[in-house]
Amino acid sequence: MKSSLIGLDTFDGAKPRFLNRGLERRSVSTLSPHGLQTGRGVEGLISKEFDAIIYLMCVLKKPLFLILIALPFLLSIPPSTAETNLAVPSQYGAVIYRYNEESSNQIFVIGLSHRDSLTCLNGDMTSRVQAEVFKIGDWLIHHQGLELLLPEGFFKSTSTKIQKKNINVERENSCASYDTKVLEKRLSDNKVYVNAEMLLKETHPIRLRQIEDKPLYDAVRANILKLASQGNACDYSVVNSELEYLQERRTAAMLQKIPEIVNDEFQQGNIKSRKAIFTVGLYHIHEIIRFLNENRITIRAPKPASVGMKDCASELTLQKENFGITVILPSLLTKDQKILEMNKLNEIVKQYRGIQTSKVSSSPLPRP
Repeated sequence: MKSSLIGLDTFDGAKPRFLNRGLERRSVSTLSPHGLQTGRGVEGLISKEFDAIIYLMCVLKKPLFLILIALPFLLSIPPSTAETNLAVPSQYGAVIYRYNEESSNQIFVIGLSHRDSLTCLNGDMTSRVQAEVFKIGDWLIHHQGLELLLPEGFFKSTSTKIQKKNINVERENSCASYDTKVLEKRLSDNKVYVNAEMLLKETHPIRLRQIEDKPLYDAVRANILKLASQGNACDYSVVNSELEYLQERRTAAMLQKIPEIVNDEFQQGNIKSRKAIFTVGLYHIHEIIRFLNENRITIRAPKPASVGMKDCASELTLQKENFGITVILPSLLTKDQKILEMNKLNEIVKQYRGIQTSKVSSSPLPRP
């Protein structure tokens, strides 16, 4: 677009003859003793008004020309604001919660189940859920123009950022041919570690950024290992309460870090809009929604509190930076009531579905 604007500036300086006709006609008309003074009163009036119109067209020729040239380009760009009705294909997943959905700055949170954090092995549903996560991510990339992925977990590679590429060419050859069964088969291989985020990066020109707080990530992992290795030798209730506290701190840290990362990528010109996908374990979703509902981060320390553990409270950065949040769950998880209850999401899902149903029933019927 920049080169086009430069071209238009030089074009105006050339002043082709046909663009000067209006000015020439105006000078003749205004200096002529005729016009309205002639016997052709109406014709003279029309002639003068016509001259005035031509003059205005010439004065405004550059802005009008810019608009006419830019209009096809602007119409081809996906709207920067999020879709009011985000119709994620039901075979892949469903929206269960929205916050500040009218904002053009949107974070799409995909709740998922992943491999065991200690053994790295798949569970019974892991590969199917991961395949659906991939499909949701692919759909968002194509329909929301997303270019940034923020995955839970700490990856060691420093080469996760990819250089800017020809986005349109890359998307044409992305993953339309990936069947869910094919994805599931690849993701179920316990001999090779691969997940939905890795496949999204492999098939799309997206950027990855670290979202984890390293000290909190390490502290959570240490407590999980402690519970797994010591078993009954440790005070399970105490260690577990400490783990839950650290997990809340970790969730909050990731959530608070999102605006900074997205704004940084946008300001550097790496992404075209302040939007991103945030993939995170299902366990964290209810806490994320609690923070959003309260418009604040509040975390209580366990009692008795260990050294360094204290109550935490802070304003919600997402609200301050005017970001919206859309929470999406894979289809398989939304249909499993037991999993929803275990992760404190059953009432949240029920409430959102009720709101959507009431919106549909209250909307006016189309005219015949």
